Amino acid sequence: MFSKIKLGVEEWKKLEADLVRVSSGEPLEIVINLTLVDTQGESEEVEEEEEHHHHEHHVSAENEFTREVAGIIDYIAHTYNVHVHPHLHSHHGSVMFAVKGTPQELIKALKDTIEYTKLNCEKCVLHTVDGEFHLGEDLAGIYFGDAYKITVILPAEDGRRLKVHEVHF
Repeated sequence: MFSKIKLGVEEWKKLEADLVRVSSGEPLEIVINLTLVDTQGESEEVEEEEEHHHHEHHVSAENEFTREVAGIIDYIAHTYNVHVHPHLHSHHGSVMFAVKGTPQELIKALKDTIEYTKLNCEKCVLHTVDGEFHLGEDLAGIYFGDAYKITVILPAEDGRRLKVHEVHF
């Protein structure tokens, strides 16, 4: 068991080292997009699909899911002092935001946001997480995954190939 924990820490350290290499000392920006779904049954999902079909993109009635997601949005906005872009329906939605900083700060923001969501959202579950790393206006890398594993794709040292990292929570 301890070897798995050590392996997990090593994966994150390798990713951090590669982000430091890619950034060349410049600040990076991470765009984080969380896709959240309601843990309630599927009986209510039919109604939501109908709403979505009619292009209703605003949540008209607050429910437990939207209240918990609002708590996550508040946490993100206050912790990272950023503007959060939510796109919510009554039973699913996404929350997107961007944080600038050093590779260490960005990895901490990603990990902390996922952990906070996993621990503080009883009526919702983190379905997927995806986003990008930016160096100025340039795309420096992409990532995608879920609450347990994220795949990060960055340029390799030679600039011709891609380097793939899989990090676990």
